[in-house]
Amino acid sequence: MSKKGILAIGSICIAAIVAIVLAIILYSTSGKLKQTQAELTTTKSILQRTETAKTDLEGKLAETQTLLEETRSELNQTQEILQNASEAARKISAERNALQQNKSALEREKESLRAKLAEIESELQRIRVQSQRSIVAIQEKFKDTVGAVLDDAGRLRLDVKGKILFETGSAILSTEGRALLDAIAEEVLLNTNYADYAVRVEGHTDDAPIGGSELRNWNLSTERAIAAVKYLQVHAKVDAQRLAATGYAFYQPIDTADTPEAKAKNRRIEIILVPPQDFLSELLTSLQKVMESIEAKTSE
Repeated sequence: MSKKGILAIGSICIAAIVAIVLAIILYSTSGKLKQTQAELTTTKSILQRTETAKTDLEGKLAETQTLLEETRSELNQTQEILQNASEAARKISAERNALQQNKSALEREKESLRAKLAEIESELQRIRVQSQRSIVAIQEKFKDTVGAVLDDAGRLRLDVKGKILFETGSAILSTEGRALLDAIAEEVLLNTNYADYAVRVEGHTDDAPIGGSELRNWNLSTERAIAAVKYLQVHAKVDAQRLAATGYAFYQPIDTADTPEAKAKNRRIEIILVPPQDFLSELLTSLQKVMESIEAKTSE
């Protein structure tokens, strides 16, 4: 065989080998390419799912951030409420302490008032008992000429009929009237039990105008009261500082009936013994009201 033939055969063999190698390489590369394509498809699918998951996560993240902002806002509101509640609790505690102190002070004041009430009631009771004894004695001694009553304030009121002391329309004491004033002074006004009592003498008329003028009723009632006061001072020796005279005309009747008997009752002189504690009755009433107010407050 010639050299050319050998070369030709060699070339053919080499070409065949190269073709086989290439075929093998191509087959192998084709398999890898398919595998790579499959992997790429898988990767694309994973990437797509990842993108979808990312989008979902971003949405959830946005929702979470919104919820977080709302939570922060609610937290701030809660903190503000708690702060306000704490401040309110502090104020309530302070007010409670102040109320407790006030209550303690009210209790002390109530005890003090209770003691004062007992003292006043005791003194008023003493005055009433003493005056009741005097009323019995006056009624026994003067019979129907002098009436005696004890008013709510502890004042002893002696009612002397005007006709006994004065003639009709006159402010000059009668002999019988002077004797009666002497007896009243001796038995009552100068009694040691009433030594520190003020003596008020009040003149009263009936409602018949004197000489056709109501003003003369004022004059007569006042002049009669003054005449009695002067006699008690000068002749009965009653301390002038204890005495006072007032005229009321017919404006304080004890009987409003339009009868001769009623008019006779209204024509009178009243001698009123006022204890030095004349304010006790009003003070007692006032303190009782204060006590009720304090008890109402302490019970709240």
